[in-house]
Amino acid sequence: MTKKTLIISPTFPYPPNTGNRARIYQLLLNLKNLGQEVYLLYIDTEPFDESQVGENSWSTQTFVVPYTPPHKTLVSRILKKVQKKLGMQAGYTYSIDGWYDDSINAFITELANQICFDIVIVEYAFFSKALECFGDQTLKVIDTHDVYTNRHLIYLNNQQPPHWYSTTEADEAKGLDRADVIIAIQHKEKEFFTKITKKKVIVVGHTVQLHEPVQRYLTDKAIVFVGSSTPMNVQGINLFAKHVFPQIKGRFAELKLILAGTICDMVEDFDHCIKLGKAGSLKDIYGQADVVINPITFGTGLKIKTIEALGYAKPLVTTSIGAEGLENGINQAFLVADTTESFVQSVSNVLANSALANELSRNAYEFAKNWNEANLRELKNVFK
Repeated sequence: MTKKTLIISPTFPYPPNTGNRARIYQLLLNLKNLGQEVYLLYIDTEPFDESQVGENSWSTQTFVVPYTPPHKTLVSRILKKVQKKLGMQAGYTYSIDGWYDDSINAFITELANQICFDIVIVEYAFFSKALECFGDQTLKVIDTHDVYTNRHLIYLNNQQPPHWYSTTEADEAKGLDRADVIIAIQHKEKEFFTKITKKKVIVVGHTVQLHEPVQRYLTDKAIVFVGSSTPMNVQGINLFAKHVFPQIKGRFAELKLILAGTICDMVEDFDHCIKLGKAGSLKDIYGQADVVINPITFGTGLKIKTIEALGYAKPLVTTSIGAEGLENGINQAFLVADTTESFVQSVSNVLANSALANELSRNAYEFAKNWNEANLRELKNVFK
């Protein structure tokens, strides 16, 4: 039976040129492919392409509700600064509803009364308060994307300024408890969620578009990195550019490094580096790659750029952090390197050996295909 499913998101899913956008975009497509009648409610937290709103976007009816960030008093702002100066964790964490705008509840409630939704999925635990606008007849789901408990520590421990949202374990549990089902993006996060909530937790990893492998002969050698300007991406690609790329370049005179995405804004220009910015399709960008890299050294969640590269059937070299959640593919679907020397050697081996490159490409495609099938089965089991 066709079910009416509403996705509530403070991130507009199109174009799917960042990890979180791609995650939501694929969820929309997957639910539609499962035969559901899918609706999108976008909470207008950031600029988006208004031409993509409407029934022609993904044949999905789209609603937009204005968003006003919760007011922070001068006293609360000063308190946060003092707490950070003193090294207090409270200086970096928000309450589970700290970013939620209560004024959107009226719109959500009216929409819920007009359309009897069978399922509602909220993107991110810190917008879980929206679930309270729905009755018991609606299955309530949170697509978590990440663990937010003490997330700021990951950045501080890597000498980086905390990025985006972090909360306490008690507050994250409060948000998760509002749902009937919690979607974790990888098993490691499922283990954590099951410790702090008694609600059902499932794993649905990020599915990707599949592209048949194309045999390459490694004539015009190119390394590709696609990413946004997050601190982990910036640190990773800068370390690669400083310590790894020059050594590989010494072995392959014609080699170039191609960067795509907003990461380009955060990396200084240097010889043999081509910055594409946000221009061009992902298919065209990945099509130039002899090797794709993901050199991040810290981070959380499933690394969507890692599985995305495998979906494009690209030889991939990443770190153990970049491979989290995808460990079954190590040394078959992709290579892992955690030191400068091993990264240089792994990338060089792929660039110098067409047979290895093509084998990795075939294995990457098969891994991504099997990955998609397994995660779609899980999604279908929950929403059937």
